[in-house]
Amino acid sequence: MHYQYEQIDYQVDLPINIFTHTVEQFPFHWHEATEILFVLEGELDIRVNQDDYHLQMGDVFLVNGNELHFINSKTVFGQTQVLALQFDNRYFKNLGTDLEQKRFYLNSREVEEGSMFVLDEIKYILANMMDLVLNKKNLYHLKVKKMLLDLVVILLEHFEVPTTTKQKRMEDDQRLAEILHYMNDHCLEVHFGLQDIAKKFSLNPHYLSRYFKSNVGVSLKKYLDSMRLNKSLFTLRTTEETVTEIALKFGFPDSKAYYRVFKEVLGITPMQYREQYQLELKKGIVKDYLSINSKESFTNLFKYLDRKDTGDIQITKGETRTIDVTNYLHKIDRSFTRLSTFGFAPHALRKDFYDQLKQIQGDIGFEYIRFHGIFSDQLMVYNERSDGSFYFNFNHIDSLLDNLLDAHVKPFIEIGFMPKDLASTEKKIFWWDAFVSPPKEMDRWIRLLDAFFRHVMNRYGLQEVRTWYFEFWNEPEVQHFWGGTRQEFFTFYAESYRCIKAIDPELKIGGFGTINFSKHQTWLSEFDAFAEKEKVGVDFFSFHVYNLSKNSSSKPKSIEIVSGMDLTGTVMQKVAESNSIMLGDEHNFSKIIDDMIHQSKELVTLNQERWITEWNANTDSRDLLHDTCYMGAFITKNVIENFEKVKGMGFWTFTDIFDEFQLEQPLFHGGFGLMTYNGIKKAGYHAFYFLSKLGDYLVTKLEDMIVTKSGEDYQILLFNYSHPNHLYRSFDYSQLSPTSRYKVFEDERVKSIQLTLEGLHGEYIIKKQYVNRHQGSSYDAWVDTGAPSDMDDDTINYMKGRAEPGVKIQHISAQNNYRLETFLHPHEIQLIEIIRRY
Repeated sequence: MHYQYEQIDYQVDLPINIFTHTVEQFPFHWHEATEILFVLEGELDIRVNQDDYHLQMGDVFLVNGNELHFINSKTVFGQTQVLALQFDNRYFKNLGTDLEQKRFYLNSREVEEGSMFVLDEIKYILANMMDLVLNKKNLYHLKVKKMLLDLVVILLEHFEVPTTTKQKRMEDDQRLAEILHYMNDHCLEVHFGLQDIAKKFSLNPHYLSRYFKSNVGVSLKKYLDSMRLNKSLFTLRTTEETVTEIALKFGFPDSKAYYRVFKEVLGITPMQYREQYQLELKKGIVKDYLSINSKESFTNLFKYLDRKDTGDIQITKGETRTIDVTNYLHKIDRSFTRLSTFGFAPHALRKDFYDQLKQIQGDIGFEYIRFHGIFSDQLMVYNERSDGSFYFNFNHIDSLLDNLLDAHVKPFIEIGFMPKDLASTEKKIFWWDAFVSPPKEMDRWIRLLDAFFRHVMNRYGLQEVRTWYFEFWNEPEVQHFWGGTRQEFFTFYAESYRCIKAIDPELKIGGFGTINFSKHQTWLSEFDAFAEKEKVGVDFFSFHVYNLSKNSSSKPKSIEIVSGMDLTGTVMQKVAESNSIMLGDEHNFSKIIDDMIHQSKELVTLNQERWITEWNANTDSRDLLHDTCYMGAFITKNVIENFEKVKGMGFWTFTDIFDEFQLEQPLFHGGFGLMTYNGIKKAGYHAFYFLSKLGDYLVTKLEDMIVTKSGEDYQILLFNYSHPNHLYRSFDYSQLSPTSRYKVFEDERVKSIQLTLEGLHGEYIIKKQYVNRHQGSSYDAWVDTGAPSDMDDDTINYMKGRAEPGVKIQHISAQNNYRLETFLHPHEIQLIEIIRRY
């Protein structure tokens, strides 16, 4: 029988080790820690000493310290996923409890029905411990210790057994366990070996050698070397100590002996092991801790986070702030309602799309709208005859542009992508085949541009078209959106620019919808040098902002993205890992904008009018947070922080009528849109509606509000923002489900805001509109109604009613100042309008 001692590497400052892993087969081993196993998926057999147990998904089992045990997966299809919690019994001695002298028997399959609540409590504790450790939540080390105490109290009250009951201690192997303990305590001593152990236990060295080999299966020396090796691995992975230093530190006589044992046991050298498995520590926590966990198991684990959801939320009460509403800073440039967006040009020909566009224009009134695919094959713009000649057809483009103008919004036309018959390669993206290729014949491309611009000028008038914007291409620095070389794109732009400016030099041509990936930073500077040399320009500079950030703890990997790939879920996670990115912190979005503006200011040709032509919280069109109240607060926060920096901010997108990839599309699927595909407003819709109600002049901006004025009326827009946790920002959505989407937030608090408004004289109506989980959030209304997959007209009408903001009206009389107090729930936004009465 093979016995192995398992070295437990506890979390720094924590007496626990908690992780999930995939079980196949683990040989007989033992450790001093108490271990609790929670089966998240599949089945397994476990043998403890001479007893056999079978566990299934949802079962919980405890292994006492120093018990020899063997684990074997019994899952026929799929994998066995297990959460393991190991805690140090010695920690409790200082608390007056000697757990090393106590034994427990916990096998959930033998717990009586009336005691199942105790198992629920244990599962709740395990899920929350993992959540705390993974996301490094505030004071997590104290909270974990508190939960560990709760867990031990449960064990002592419900699962402690006398040492004679349910306890088959290692009778025949008691001496072996003592020998293994002694070896573990002294193995780091360089000259420690067989003679020392024999002397300690009063045994003949030859007898001890035979006894050990027969019971453990390997020689004592081999096992001792393996034990030393096992203890050294964590140091090898997490420090920069030399191999020689580590060898001597862990009981090897020299580095040669360490290399020899390493090759024998692991089959690779220490340096190869370090390169492959190296981890970084940050405040005692492994930075890529997720990489040593099975992410697939988290979904089954985190559903137990809901176990104790009491609804109690702490209230944060801020200081009273005084605002003189009679003073103002300057006139507001309303960049937040200057640009809207949608995904695919032909959608503008659909009636349901047109109805939604008319609605949002009536409520908010954007000035421009941007979209992909003006030359897509679905619009039949470029056509070739059988003899190789070609012709243009602008009929569908006319209908499209007519619909936009009829909704009182001007086109912000993205020039691209390439028609299939004009493409020089087969490279494409999206299900509708957006060809990202250079033209096979530049002359035909130029003739297409010339015909298109002359057509719209003749149809809509030169003065009108001069007010439109034409953005050249989309993220051409990213290989998935441009299939040629960098130089080919520069030449492609220069030829196109000259063509358009020759038609009319006042047409606005710009670009390029750049996204701030650090590995593309040289793209802009190289273009700037090219443009100066070729004497071509850019009338406006456009870029995209998603809350992406460099993940310094990840090593870049290689992953190939093919046309039509579903960039969501697990694939999105792999793409993020391959680019060493994650979603950033609450300051990252504004930092990206500042960085892009700083870059463009240093470049002569790009230091022009600036537009953000796409922005959102996440690049994933199936991120379930997109449907929630979080988006209302996210939009409000980031617009207030950044709207004065750019000419326009085009939120991606205004509607869930969006088909870049062929995916399932339930009603609340996490789409980018401010409205569902059937026209129900989401919480994010109201953020723009509230912004559109702001006055003409800025009074003040604070960290959680903006105050404006128009005449003698005043507008206060407030938000209570909470940022998602580390796990979600690593593109791991296991804490999200269709009907539970708020467990990923770090610190949800009700916010109390007190304002003293100076300068108010007379009679006013205070109109407060608000959006929170109870009013103004169609997603939360859908959950409250039972999350139906199909809805009749009555239900849809009810949902649309719940999707409207709440309203409260108050009449006040003010003499010089007025004290205003309001409370905001987590993720809530409020618009308070103070309207003068005469």
